[in-house]
Amino acid sequence: MFYGWVIVASGCIIFSLAWGFQYSYGIFFIELCQDLGWIRTITSGGYSLFMFWHSILGLPAGWLNDRYGPRLTLALSIISLGAGYGLMSIINAPWQLYLFFGILVGTGNGFCFVPVTSTVSRWFPKKRGTALGITLAGIGIGTLILVPFAQFLISNFDWRNSYLIIAGIVIIVGLPLSQLMRLHPAETGLVSNSEMESEVGFKFKQAIKTKAFWFLFVIYAILILILQMVMVHLKALAVDVGIMPTIAATILGLIGGISILGRIVIGSYSDKFGRKVFFFIGFLLIGIAMLLLMEAREAWQFYIFSALFGFGYGSCIPLFPAISADWFGTEFHGSIFGALAIAPGIGGAIGPLLGGYIFDLAGSYDIAIATGAALSFLAATCSSLIKPPKRYNKEGSG
Repeated sequence: MFYGWVIVASGCIIFSLAWGFQYSYGIFFIELCQDLGWIRTITSGGYSLFMFWHSILGLPAGWLNDRYGPRLTLALSIISLGAGYGLMSIINAPWQLYLFFGILVGTGNGFCFVPVTSTVSRWFPKKRGTALGITLAGIGIGTLILVPFAQFLISNFDWRNSYLIIAGIVIIVGLPLSQLMRLHPAETGLVSNSEMESEVGFKFKQAIKTKAFWFLFVIYAILILILQMVMVHLKALAVDVGIMPTIAATILGLIGGISILGRIVIGSYSDKFGRKVFFFIGFLLIGIAMLLLMEAREAWQFYIFSALFGFGYGSCIPLFPAISADWFGTEFHGSIFGALAIAPGIGGAIGPLLGGYIFDLAGSYDIAIATGAALSFLAATCSSLIKPPKRYNKEGSG
């Protein structure tokens, strides 16, 4: 068996753990507000800090991965995740939430996403979209399974003990898997590294000077702004209109479940038909879903929203690491994609905080949802304008 598929499977499970429990924050959200007496803006702020911090770390994590490989970076990731979730069980003040979830859990995710996607991109020059789609399906699998699982834990063990259980699962499962990763095929002794090199070779400074990089940066920020606003506030929104908490958790988990289909199907199709068209389709579906969410009052309406939104956002996620490897090459992919990954941190920091602030101010999420719809259609338009950068020759000139 080609060892690249071991890389994909390991990365998929690690993503399931890291992002499944990350998106469980929306399940803990109401518990934290009610038990600790915090308004939604304060509680949203912890997640916003997490999003900003973990994306800032994408650049140093990518550099470390390029230099030392994924086993070191992912070991640091798992240890930080375990520590952060364990300490969440003792929080009593907002600064603890911001430190333990925002910084420690954020560090864990920050040292996870770029190393895994960059490593997979190196192993699959021809089936890159397919491999990344399967790997990133782990985020959807984790959301589908672990978000409702978090609700089960809270219902049976209270939220503090639930965080301790989560910490144990992350360490026990994640740490051994992190050591299966290999940066280059040559490390396995099965394939020479030269056989897997990309034909395009942008250096870091060259890549970040292109218009293509900044177009990708903007639409990536918009995507994650909308996504994180939804993932943090959807359960609260559903409960506010009379949906049972367990059903609301299932609705949230369904977004991840449907996103699996988007990641794998669109990741595979993008290898054949190009990436740009699927950016447009994905953002269009997200915009339509947000408009439907404004009118949602019954469970079936929320389920339709979850299906459209999940497929749309899932379609876009594997396209970013794939297109960055296609256009800028893999030699410095960790650093280049790490810089690009700052964008979701900016968007992800704004989204939850914006949703919480608008609700505290207006008593409704309607303005936040309408803003998300407008931004989705803007990103769809921007995605149609992206053009590949001019390729550099061996001397690095345009």
